[in-house]
Amino acid sequence: MRIFRTATVIILVLWCVLIFALSSENAALSSETSGKFTEAVIDVIYSDFEDMDVAKQEVITHNVTFVIRKLAHFTIFALLGVFALASIVSYSKPSFALKSLFSAAFCLLYAISDEIHQLFVAGRSGEIRDVIIDFLGSLLGIIFISLIFKKNRFFNAFVGGTNA
Repeated sequence: MRIFRTATVIILVLWCVLIFALSSENAALSSETSGKFTEAVIDVIYSDFEDMDVAKQEVITHNVTFVIRKLAHFTIFALLGVFALASIVSYSKPSFALKSLFSAAFCLLYAISDEIHQLFVAGRSGEIRDVIIDFLGSLLGIIFISLIFKKNRFFNAFVGGTNA
């Protein structure tokens, strides 16, 4: 049990560090990172992209970039939700519902702090919309890992804390 707890806390901390590092990238570097994904997605979706007029290419690039960046927020924080709940699920107290609520609160506070952090990074901004996207991702991650813990017999002991 201690190995599980230690491993999940280490993973949670490392994931928080990764989020912090990604948020520390200035606007140019962040755009470069998402730009690579944007190009790859555009290549797959729009085979005739190079034949389009420049104005249409710019609109498509802008829209695809927006979706990719928001999906990245959502996905990264979904994993944060998974790691947050996994790190406390093995304790016998409090109830599973309170563990889930605590995990959600942690993720919300981290999402808020992440956006505040970005206010101090060159060319970046803190967005309430991103806090909402991050938090919704976290909730999905918490729900996902909750279902795994609740349905899987091996993890059921961790949920109830019977091996704590």
